[in-house]
Amino acid sequence: MQEYKKLIGPISIISIAYLSSRLLGFLREILLAKWTGVSSASDTLDLAFIIPDFLFYLSAGGYLAITLIPILSDLKQKNSRGLNDYFLSLLYGLSIIFISISAIFFLLKNEIGLILEVQNLNLFLKLFAPIVFSQAFFFIGAILMSYQYFHNDFKYPALAPVIYNFSIILFGWLNSSTPESTVYGFAVGGFIGSVVGHFFIQLIGVKKSGLTFKPVTPKIKYIKEYLTVSLPLIVGQSIAVMDEQLFRIFGSFLGAGSVASFRYARRIALLPVGIVAQAVGVASYPTLSKMFVEKKFDELKNIIRTQLSSLFLFNVVMVLILVINSEEIISIVYERGKFSSADVVRVSSIMKIVALGVVPWSINQIVNRSYYVQKRYWFPVGVGTIGTLGTTITLLLSSNASEINYSIIIISFLWAYAAFMLFSLKIEGESILDTALIYDIFLCLLLSGIIYTALINLNLDFGNIIYNLVVTSIIVIISFLVSISIIRMNYVEFKRRR
Repeated sequence: MQEYKKLIGPISIISIAYLSSRLLGFLREILLAKWTGVSSASDTLDLAFIIPDFLFYLSAGGYLAITLIPILSDLKQKNSRGLNDYFLSLLYGLSIIFISISAIFFLLKNEIGLILEVQNLNLFLKLFAPIVFSQAFFFIGAILMSYQYFHNDFKYPALAPVIYNFSIILFGWLNSSTPESTVYGFAVGGFIGSVVGHFFIQLIGVKKSGLTFKPVTPKIKYIKEYLTVSLPLIVGQSIAVMDEQLFRIFGSFLGAGSVASFRYARRIALLPVGIVAQAVGVASYPTLSKMFVEKKFDELKNIIRTQLSSLFLFNVVMVLILVINSEEIISIVYERGKFSSADVVRVSSIMKIVALGVVPWSINQIVNRSYYVQKRYWFPVGVGTIGTLGTTITLLLSSNASEINYSIIIISFLWAYAAFMLFSLKIEGESILDTALIYDIFLCLLLSGIIYTALINLNLDFGNIIYNLVVTSIIVIISFLVSISIIRMNYVEFKRRR
C-alpha cells in the first residue's frame, strides 16, 4: 500500500482547494439567490452557459489531464528533450482553434438566443460574450494544468477555481442593484476570474514545473494525435456530464425559474462530490495510471475498491442528510432577499430528488478513470452517449412536463449509467465489483434505508430549522458509525486507537 500512502498528499491539497472553491461557490449561489431569487434573470444566466459549457465538454477540456498525461508519459520515455517543444506546439495550436470556435459562436449569439427561446434576449446577448470567451481561457488553463499534473504539481491548479469564484462574487456584489445587473456582474466576474486564475496563474505554474516558453510553430501531427486520443471524449457526452445541460434545455420550456430551481438544488447536492470524490479522482489518476503501466494490478484493484467503498459510505450519509433536511437546508442557505419561502418549498422538493444523484456522481469520478487508466475510452463514452440519448428521448416523450418529473428522469438514468459502468468494470479480466464490494454497497444501502425510515417515522421537530438540521445530521452520522463498527465493512475500517 505504499503507492496508496503517496496519494494522501495530493488528495489533501486538492481537497483543501476544492473545499475552498466549493465554499466560495456556495456563497456565490447564496448571493445569487439573494440578489435575483428564482427569476427570469437567473434563468437567462443559466441559458447563456449552455453553449459555452458544451464547447468546454466538446473540447474534452474537462478531461485534458486524462488525455495528455498518457501522451506526455510515452513521449518522455522516448524523447524527454522534445517534451517542451511538443507541449508548446500542442498548446499554441489548440488555443488558436478554441479561441476561433469561441469567436464563431459569439458571432452567432443572436441566433442561439432565438433557438433557446430566451425570454430576455437583450440580457442574454449581454451575458453571452464574457461567458463564451471565458470558456476559451478555461480550455487553455486545462492544458496548462495537465502539464503540472504530469509533474505531480497541484498547487497552482488548485488556486484556479478559488480565484474564479472569488472574482464572480466580487463583480456580482459590485453590480447587485437589480437582478439583471447582478447576473451581468457574475458573467464579467467569471471572465476576469478565468483569465487570472486559469491563465495567468497557470503560466506561472508551468514555468515552475519546468516549461520554457519560446516561439514554436504548431504542428498538425501533434494536434491530430491529441484529437485522436481525445476523440471518444469529444464525440460522446455521458449523462454524468450532461445532466445539468439537459435540464437547462428542457427546463427552459417550463415556467420562469425552473432552470434556476434545479441549479440551486444541484449546487448544494454537488458540494460533497466536489470536495471529496472529485479530489480523490483528480489526485489519484496519475498514480493509478502509473500502477497500471507497471502491472501492479492487485494493488490497483484494491485501491479502486477501497475508494469506491469509502465514497459509497460517505455519500449515502450525505444523501440522507440532504433528503431529510432538504427544506431546512434550502431555507438556511437561500431564504433571504428575493428568495421567498415559496421558493424554499419549490427548490427543496427538487433537491430531495437531485440529492439522490450524489452517489452516482461520486462513483463516476472513480469508475470512469478506472477505464481511462486502461486506455479504454470508447466503452464508457459509448455507454454514456446511449444513456444521454435515452434520457433525452424519455424527456421528449414524457407526458408530464414538470420540474419534478424531469429531475426524476435525469437522476434515474444517472443511477442506471453508474450501475452499469461499475458492473462492467474489469482489470485484467477480473471484475472490480467483487463479492466483498457488493457486500459493502448493500450494507450501506440497507443501513440508509433503515435510518431514513426511522427518522421519518419519528418526525422530529424542535421548532427551529437549525436545531432540526443539526440534530438529525448527528443522528444519521452516529447511527452509521455505530452500525459500521458492529457490522464490519470489507474495504472500510475504523481502527480504534489505543
